[in-house]
Amino acid sequence: MSQAKNLRPLVVVNGLGAPHFVVRAYGAYFRHHGRKVFVAPQKCLYYGDIRDSAALVAGTVEEALAATGADRVDLVGMSLGGIIGYYYVACLGGADTIASFVSVGGPVNGCPIAYLGLLPPLVFTKAIKQCRPNSEIFREIRSSPDPSNVRLYSIGTKGDAITSRRCWDAPGFEVITSPHGVFPVGHWMLFAHPENLKLVRGLLDR
Repeated sequence: MSQAKNLRPLVVVNGLGAPHFVVRAYGAYFRHHGRKVFVAPQKCLYYGDIRDSAALVAGTVEEALAATGADRVDLVGMSLGGIIGYYYVACLGGADTIASFVSVGGPVNGCPIAYLGLLPPLVFTKAIKQCRPNSEIFREIRSSPDPSNVRLYSIGTKGDAITSRRCWDAPGFEVITSPHGVFPVGHWMLFAHPENLKLVRGLLDR
């Protein structure tokens, strides 16, 4: 891997409802391997509008660019952070600032189970409703210009009981199926298993 690639800063986006220490612990792995890591802040644990969460990512990217002098950063989205990051790349100018975007267990193709978000009490969690394949979020993403200058990767595992392959196999992404995921806890193994962390690092270091 090149030194220039090693020096590119990394922004990490947490998943739905996950406490902040989870994303900080995840980012620590990449910091240990030479990355300057910036963690996007959370508002209401990302249960609110995905657009608002993506705006927080935009602010963190600007912070990373200013702090490091880099012209681009890499971006990793964990679970729902995959959609948040994808929305930023497609709709909020991220195509001009992101070199590589890796969605890890993110339903970047929409998730049918999110239709449960239309039922009480989940109706009050806007982000879940917005994960529906036909939601306004995905209509906005699909009507945006193709971010062809960003390398897009989507990682998932067959052992994921939350995000099936139809959810993370999205057009425009290089799709990688990790063998390191045991049903039904494969979703969380994507963020904790050492080989899955190594897989993400390898994609970023290309």
